[in-house]
Amino acid sequence: MVLEAFGLLILVNGTQDRKITLTESLELTLEAYFIGQLIPLSAAGVPYQGFLLTRKGVRAGWATALVIVKGFVPGVFFFLVLVVTAILAALRWEGIAEAGTFLKIVGPLSALPVCLIVTVLVIMLKFPALFDRIVDGIAAFLVRKLPGKASERVEEARVMLEDESHIFRDALSALGRHRRIILMWGVLLIVLAFIVEFVVAVVILWGFGYQGAGTMPVILQCLLKPILFASPTPGSLAVGEGGYIAFFAVYLPAHFVGVSLVLWRLVVYFVPMFVGGALVAKRIGSGGFDVERQPVTCADARRDPVRKR
Repeated sequence: MVLEAFGLLILVNGTQDRKITLTESLELTLEAYFIGQLIPLSAAGVPYQGFLLTRKGVRAGWATALVIVKGFVPGVFFFLVLVVTAILAALRWEGIAEAGTFLKIVGPLSALPVCLIVTVLVIMLKFPALFDRIVDGIAAFLVRKLPGKASERVEEARVMLEDESHIFRDALSALGRHRRIILMWGVLLIVLAFIVEFVVAVVILWGFGYQGAGTMPVILQCLLKPILFASPTPGSLAVGEGGYIAFFAVYLPAHFVGVSLVLWRLVVYFVPMFVGGALVAKRIGSGGFDVERQPVTCADARRDPVRKR
């Protein structure tokens, strides 16, 4: 979580004037994680994080661009791992043999969400007009189907997206062309955060007697993670347990699988969820969803007497 927070901090502070602190970045990361586990699709934490960034004074277009970049980075990373693993399997790499059955099941299941993420990213960057039409079409459909105030909120969101779309594209362009070092460091930290998460399961394996290297267990989790992201259950409940039961069974005797699963779920999910839930509750109790006001300078007051009052 700290590594991911550092990645967000670099992406925000390195690309625009409104700065956030490491503490704020860590809070945003943990809160988004908590929201993502409550709502069936884990990606729900991404728009929530963008929403909180706008409350910190970041323009909506920039906030959207930053969290989408942050959200797409794992998908591109998992896609590359999937391609490399398929090549190694075709070449009959020695390390794949022991996990062959698990890989044959997880690989094809992982391909669908990963390829979908990469496809959406390509459309967003290469065909922005098509992406806009898709967004407008989805918004128009929701406006027709949703009743009353819900329909009005969808229309308000669509108008806001259109107003901020030029900032959104400028932000993506700036990240990809003019802020490559910032993008590189942000991507590196986010990918490293996922690798560290996967090492938790490897340490559990070592604790129960597994003596092999951690490379293949990390690769298998890279392929399993997109399936958990796309799981239709809150916190990938049942899907995560089923996937990791099969994962631990590849490397450990059957009598160690259950306790390994409990340890994995406790460290990777329950601890950050508890902290994130406490932060969300604190934010609700303190009215922390209000837009953060910038201090009014003397020059601002002279230009805008209404604001001064």
